[in-house]
Amino acid sequence: MRVNNSILISLILPVVLVSAQASYGMRPLEGYPVVPSDYGIIYDPVTFETSDGLLLQGWFFPEQDTVGISNHLVGKLIPVPDSLRPPLRPYMADDIRAGATIVICPGDAGNMSFTILYAYNLFTKGFNVFTFDWRGFGESEEWPVDPDLLIYAEFLADYEAALDYLVTRPETDPSRIGLLGFSTGAYMSFAMADSRNDISALAARATITSFDDLLPILEQLDTGRAWHAPEDFPDSLLPVHAAPDISIPVLMVVGQEDERTPPWMSRRVCDLLAGPSELWIVEDAGHGGRSAPEMVAYSQFFERITEFFGQHL
Repeated sequence: MRVNNSILISLILPVVLVSAQASYGMRPLEGYPVVPSDYGIIYDPVTFETSDGLLLQGWFFPEQDTVGISNHLVGKLIPVPDSLRPPLRPYMADDIRAGATIVICPGDAGNMSFTILYAYNLFTKGFNVFTFDWRGFGESEEWPVDPDLLIYAEFLADYEAALDYLVTRPETDPSRIGLLGFSTGAYMSFAMADSRNDISALAARATITSFDDLLPILEQLDTGRAWHAPEDFPDSLLPVHAAPDISIPVLMVVGQEDERTPPWMSRRVCDLLAGPSELWIVEDAGHGGRSAPEMVAYSQFFERITEFFGQHL
């Protein structure tokens, strides 16, 4: 059975509040407090290697319906008690056809265990889903993390490796790959859309324009932090510079009250995009946590995301 969205949103907050944190600065969580099979979700845990030799972890979710899934638990309990876990459902790749696949790009906190709820809303709507962890996050290989650094340029290699792995899977139609990124994951997805030719659509929630625009905002909001951007991150891949080269369809979502990545950032990037684009400014929503657009407008958010990817993938 499917769970009514008004009920489900009351269950997912403990999880999503960690995933959609209202802050910048890296805060990785090691290990997984929950894995998809705890809910009866079919998935394939994988390991892949980056160009500089690090091993990263990813989860591939095939398109599936809600049968066999403890739908009332998805996103509610971390961890899921043994007594509530449904029987293990093995991954049967031979029974799965190639189809549209959406990559959920992680943010700068937690790990991919907090994206299960997002994946659930996509793989039950006819899409394959792939998510992964940056170096130093989850069970990916260790990496020293500076919490006041916005991002490591090496994460570009992580994202590239994830996509390079994804296109090798027989379940993936390489002509129908979409990216869904949140905050840090949003501007990293812009970088991939600009640098690769195998991305067909991009949905970005709460993106920045550039580090130069972001740093003064963070310094004002979070005084006392030694915020800094990586010197080796290519400026050309940041959204405000990449947008004129991106011709694929783009959906941009931002909270009307977002103080960290305010609407003018998304509007500016959207105006520069070379291809079809739409901007949704969600009323009464902020950047993350309980005020995140997907929390304030839960049903509408996933309806628009699935409609967008359904149209373009």
